[in-house]
Amino acid sequence: MAENIVLSPNLPSPPHPPSTSPTEADYIRTTTLNYVSRSALILNPSNVRIKGKTIVRSNVVIHGDYGAPIHIGRYCHIDEGAVISPTIVPASSDPTAVTDGGSTSPDGPPSSHEKALPLQIGSHTQIGSNTKIRSLSVGSSVRIGSDCILSPRSKIYDCCVIEDRTVLPPDMIVPPFSRVSGNPGRIVGRLPECCGGEFLEACAHDYGVFVRSLEGKK
Repeated sequence: MAENIVLSPNLPSPPHPPSTSPTEADYIRTTTLNYVSRSALILNPSNVRIKGKTIVRSNVVIHGDYGAPIHIGRYCHIDEGAVISPTIVPASSDPTAVTDGGSTSPDGPPSSHEKALPLQIGSHTQIGSNTKIRSLSVGSSVRIGSDCILSPRSKIYDCCVIEDRTVLPPDMIVPPFSRVSGNPGRIVGRLPECCGGEFLEACAHDYGVFVRSLEGKK
């Protein structure tokens, strides 16, 4: 059966304002004009690269401590309570290799017989509140809703919408211009090709609004 063509993107919930208005004192501004909440936790920041003009809200956790690089593009918005971790795989490709029985929990660090893979998140991408990401990669101009789970080894290409409370199963590949929903997540529609430009403009606009709000300007 042919998929429905969505004439206008059915976007997940936009980044919501915190319960109290943030001030400049609540954020660290980097040399590349990123704004990182002082309550965000970036573990082993030497493994985390954020290109510029990205907003990292309160209580976000980024696991650079798993030993793999995490690269985040420009004009991204990572909402409150989101957790970003790299995919973890066996360190050896030998199926007969003996492990030590260490933890392979999807929410834990790699054991001594595991390794973390690099994670790339493209530019102009929004990640909703309390969403957990452990994908191989997330493309540019992607909208990820709140309370989502992106399981290990999943991969999202450019210009996609992941609706609120979606759970992507392990190894799922989301092609460009897809709209995904459900638990387990499945492709429920397609987005128009113009959505990439619309997402780009929206992210730049939202960044300007955020910066002006910190400065007390309208």
